[in-house]
Amino acid sequence: MKAVARRLHRLEGQLAPSSEPLRKRFSVMIAPTRRDNIDLEKSSCQRTLCADGSISEHIVLVEGENGREISDSELEAWIETFPAEANPSFRPCRLPPPPKSI
Repeated sequence: MKAVARRLHRLEGQLAPSSEPLRKRFSVMIAPTRRDNIDLEKSSCQRTLCADGSISEHIVLVEGENGREISDSELEAWIETFPAEANPSFRPCRLPPPPKSI
């Protein structure tokens, strides 16, 4: 019975951790060279939870007339408002080995 209880405790820790662990993030950002006129209402962000637990972020920042300069902390807070959606169809696979040279 102890083995079942230990296994259940480990599964609960994996499926519903008590504190959110730090995840690896891979971000691709397309932005104007100047960040003094960014309009976050027109900008977009897509966050995907990958199979290895990391988060892939694709961010497009857009300039606008009613835009303003944003700080790094404001940008991070804005990105965090988008949920990280799991992509069940994404499966990492190994690349084939390089061809052997003669």
